[in-house]
Amino acid sequence: MTGNFRFTYKPVEKKQQQLVLDWFAQPHINEWLHGDGLNNTIVDLEQFVNKGESWATHWIAYDKERPFAYLITSDVEPSIEQPEKVVTLDLFICRLDYIGKGLAVQMIHEFLLSQFPHVSSVLIDPEKSNSRAIHVYKKAGFSIIGEFIASWHPVPHYQMRLEMAELKARSL
Repeated sequence: MTGNFRFTYKPVEKKQQQLVLDWFAQPHINEWLHGDGLNNTIVDLEQFVNKGESWATHWIAYDKERPFAYLITSDVEPSIEQPEKVVTLDLFICRLDYIGKGLAVQMIHEFLLSQFPHVSSVLIDPEKSNSRAIHVYKKAGFSIIGEFIASWHPVPHYQMRLEMAELKARSL
C-alpha cells in the first residue's frame, strides 16, 4: 500500500549505528530500554548492520531527510494458534523536538502501511507502567490482549495487538 506519507523509513546502515547508540543513551529512552533488553538490542543491531544473523530489522524514521525515530521489527514464528503473518514492533521517538507533538500515531500508521501491508497483525509489548506509550498505542489501534512478565526485564508488560485489516480500513 502506498500513500502520501509524511515520513519515510529505512533500515539502519552501518554509518548510522553510532547515531542509534547515542539515541539509546538518552534518559527518555533508557528509562524503558535498559539491562538485558538494551544489551540484546545493541548486539542485534551490530549483527544487523554487519549483515550477520540478526533476529530483528532495525529502522530509522525520517521527516524529510531528518532522522527522528528508531523502530525495531521481528517476525513471529507461525504456529497452529497463529498461522498468519505477524510481526512485532517496538519504537522510540528519539529527537526531543519531536516528542509531544502528536506524531507517534501517524508515524506508526505510515510505517505499518508502507512496510508491512502484507501482515495480518502487529504485536507490541510496552511495560505496564508506561502509560504514555500505552495511550499512544491504543490511539494507533492496538488493543491489550494479555499481560506477562518479560524475561529480559521482570516487570509486568502488556501484549497489545493491532489488526492490519482494521488499520487499512480506517486509512481509506
